[in-house]
Amino acid sequence: MSSSLPQLIVIGAGGVGQEIAWAASNAAIEKFSNIAYADDDPAKKGTVLYGYTTIGLIEETDKLLPSKPHFICGVGNNIVRTKLVARAIDLGWIPTTIIDPSVIAAKNVAIGEGTYIAAGVILSPNSRIGNHVIINHHCSIGHDSQLSDFCQASPGSRISGFAKIGYAATIGSNAIVAPGKSVGDYATLGAASFGVINVPAKATAIGVPAKVIFLTD
Repeated sequence: MSSSLPQLIVIGAGGVGQEIAWAASNAAIEKFSNIAYADDDPAKKGTVLYGYTTIGLIEETDKLLPSKPHFICGVGNNIVRTKLVARAIDLGWIPTTIIDPSVIAAKNVAIGEGTYIAAGVILSPNSRIGNHVIINHHCSIGHDSQLSDFCQASPGSRISGFAKIGYAATIGSNAIVAPGKSVGDYATLGAASFGVINVPAKATAIGVPAKVIFLTD
C-alpha cells in the first residue's frame, strides 16, 4: 500500500478491536498504509491478532510511529473507552470512523468521529450517532433516534424511532428500546430486555418489560 495513506491504530487488542480491524481491512472501504493495535496489557505486546501486531501502550506506540496516526478505540467498556480516547487525542492522534460496507444507512444520517458501525446494521432516516460510539453486529437504529457520545449498542439490539440513548449508556444484546423512550447517561438496558420505560441515568434495567434493578449515586 502507498505510504501516503494513513496508518490506523486500533486501541484495544480484544474482541471488538479485532472486529474493527476486520472491517477496516475490507477492500470496499478506505485503505490504510498499515493497521496495528495499541493495548495497555503488557502481555499482548508483540502478539498478532487477526493478522495485525500489537505494538504496546498508546504512549509507547506514539513514540515508534513516524507520524500521528488515525485511530479508533475498540474497547467495549464505555468508561474505559472515554479515558483511552482522551489519551490518544492528547497525543494528537486523529479519530476516524469505521463503517462496515454492509451497513445500510439512510442518506440523512449523521455519524460522529471515532465511531464503529459493524456488519449488518441498519441506520434509519434522521438518526444521529455521536462520537466514539460502538454499534455492533445486526443492530437497527430507528428514525429520529439519538445516540450520544461513547454509548454502545450490543449485537442484535433494536433502538426504535425517537429513542434517546445517553452518554456512555449500554444497550445489551438483543435488547429493545421502545419508540420514544430513553436510556440515560451511564445507564444499562440489559440483554434481551424490553425497554418500555425511560431508564434513569446510572441505572440498570432488565426484564420484559424492563424494570430498574440497580441505581448508582
